[in-house]
Amino acid sequence: MRKEYFFLIIMMACVTYLTRMVFLVSSKKLKMPQIVNSSLKYIPVAILSTLVFPGIFSPNGKLYVSYGNPYIIAAIITVIAVLLSKKSIVGIILGSASLIALRHIL
Repeated sequence: MRKEYFFLIIMMACVTYLTRMVFLVSSKKLKMPQIVNSSLKYIPVAILSTLVFPGIFSPNGKLYVSYGNPYIIAAIITVIAVLLSKKSIVGIILGSASLIALRHIL
C-alpha cells in the first residue's frame, strides 16, 4: 500500500474517532430537551424506511407500483406475519420465502 493511502486512512480513522468521542464525553454534561429525546426514538424507523422502501417500490431503479410487483406483495405478507405473530423471525422467514416464490410465479 502506498504511504499516501495509509496516511489518508489513518487520518480518516482519527477524524471518525474524535467526532464520536467528543459527543460521548460531552453528552454526560449535556441535557437535551424532552422534545429532542422523544424525537430520537423515531430515528431507527426513519432510517429503516429509507433503506427498505426504494427496494420495494423501485426494484429496477424506476417506480413500479403494480399488482405484479413481487416485492410489494412479499412486503405486505411480511408485515401481516409480523403483526400476527409478534416475532421478527417469522416475518423474515415468511417474507423471504414468499419473495422467492413470487419471483418464480410472477
